Amino acid sequence: MTDHPLTEIERKLILCLLLFYKEIGPAATPALKSLHEEAGIERHELDEAVKGLRSKGLIEYWELQPAVRLTGPGLVLARRLDGGA
Repeated sequence: MTDHPLTEIERKLILCLLLFYKEIGPAATPALKSLHEEAGIERHELDEAVKGLRSKGLIEYWELQPAVRLTGPGLVLARRLDGGA
């Protein structure tokens, strides 16, 4: 897993990113613009979740879009959280 447990908002975001991965594939890089709605969290919580997951090395972040994508370890953890799917 990670050195630090995920918060509930980090868990919601990483599972949301897993859905994008399943639907689009490894290149899934959703923009942050409305990602909070997809993840079922508040806008201010999204910033916190992105910062937390990024600091744990579970997502990559692109400032120019801005957008995020699961890293290899993030994908492994997301699948584990999703029941091994």
